[in-house]
Amino acid sequence: MALTTLKALNAEIKQLEAQKRLVEKRDGEVPKALAVLQRYAKVLTPAQRRQVTKIIGETVEVPSGRTATASKGPLKGRKLGSVAPKYRLPSGETWTGRGLSPKAFSAWAKSSAGKAWAKANPDAKFPPAGGAKVAAPVVKKPAKKARKVVKKVARKAIKKSTKAPSGKVAKKA
Repeated sequence: MALTTLKALNAEIKQLEAQKRLVEKRDGEVPKALAVLQRYAKVLTPAQRRQVTKIIGETVEVPSGRTATASKGPLKGRKLGSVAPKYRLPSGETWTGRGLSPKAFSAWAKSSAGKAWAKANPDAKFPPAGGAKVAAPVVKKPAKKARKVVKKVARKAIKKSTKAPSGKVAKKA
């Protein structure tokens, strides 16, 4: 065997031995970390416990006697609470505001009544379900527009004052 291959093999052996020592050190620390996690398991929320079990792949005992396991998947078939409607059309149809808007709401928005309502309530998407009327907001002209209007009026006033009198002017002889 060549001397360079022996040196390369020795270097690789030393590197592997160093890695082995690190792994053994970590393996010795794992039980300590698990003990700490179990001691503070009562402080963790159920979601945090599930994350910990997913990471370490073992069950973590909760002080109440239950265990959280990583093998449990998402809760299948769970029921979500009902949501109060957010929008209500004059016809009585309601929508919670979640997901795509229903066809009835899209059709109403395109109708003349919907367009008139949208024009009166520019900040709202649909009529609220609570029965509260959405007041039309007070629209203030931006400062830039106001300056333009003032300039335009001033220009007209200047033109009028510099304009020659409209009546016939008597010629001086």
